[in-house]
Amino acid sequence: MNNKIPVVLISDDNFIMPTCVAITSLIVNKAPDTEYDIYIIMAECSDESYAKIKELNELGTEVNLVRASLDEYRDIKQMAHIPIACLLKFDVSELVPNYDKLLYLDGDIIVRGDLSELYNTELGDSYAAGVKGIGDIYEPTGNVNAGIMLFNARRIRDEKLNIKMREVRRSLGDRSSMDQQTYNIVTGKNYKYVDIKFNCIPPKIEEELSESDLPKINELYGSSYTSLHDIIDKAVIIHFASGAKPWIYTFKPWAKEWYKYYLMSPYKNVEFKLRGIWSYRFDKLRKIGVSGILADRKKRREEKKKKVKWE
Repeated sequence: MNNKIPVVLISDDNFIMPTCVAITSLIVNKAPDTEYDIYIIMAECSDESYAKIKELNELGTEVNLVRASLDEYRDIKQMAHIPIACLLKFDVSELVPNYDKLLYLDGDIIVRGDLSELYNTELGDSYAAGVKGIGDIYEPTGNVNAGIMLFNARRIRDEKLNIKMREVRRSLGDRSSMDQQTYNIVTGKNYKYVDIKFNCIPPKIEEELSESDLPKINELYGSSYTSLHDIIDKAVIIHFASGAKPWIYTFKPWAKEWYKYYLMSPYKNVEFKLRGIWSYRFDKLRKIGVSGILADRKKRREEKKKKVKWE
């Protein structure tokens, strides 16, 4: 078992604060004998951002800063709240070249426990390990959520996969996915699937699964979850992948949990105004309108009906 774990995150100036919170939770909750070798790929960040990141060293684990240019990706349109900096995920294995395996984490997460189990996943010839998308749990293969991935960095480098991913992403044009769709296409979904506890997105658990899906979840992961809330309660990584970011809205329990780590981070003395559920509902109404909200609910109901239930 390997207890030195290389962890890579990506940030631009707009995402430094949540990235610092994510790293704070990572360090605070590691096992005593686990050593993290943390790298942040800094996408053309300011001196102020560099200074904030360096404050993380006070938690007792050194953070390595990797400067990166976005020149290769400027012709790709940013999608909604997802910056083009996330496309540097294609280059992670090249930017951090001294490991055969790399654990990549998005910055909009909190880590509740040690990640040794995840890092020690045997990859074999797979390009990566990750959590199967909720919509694909009944499929023999499926997409992974690209927010948390264990990369077979050596194979990715050897095959120069980053160049192919750039080409494929450009060919896709303006899509709803900045990087995830590209990974699933280029890798041919050649993944090892890991337990949902390593990439738990609570709103998706609540809205896209039902209690009748639990047998399939447990079959897929070799787990013994007793309810949907049990999945959330036992999650090692909570991923705030939806629009309800915890540094904006406070109305979910896991948002309050995120704030606990915020108060331990380099930003603990920087106040900001948090908003509640009615503000979230108003923002959503203003963005997509009543018809959009109704269409979204109808789509979710139809997707649930289409799922083939486990027998």
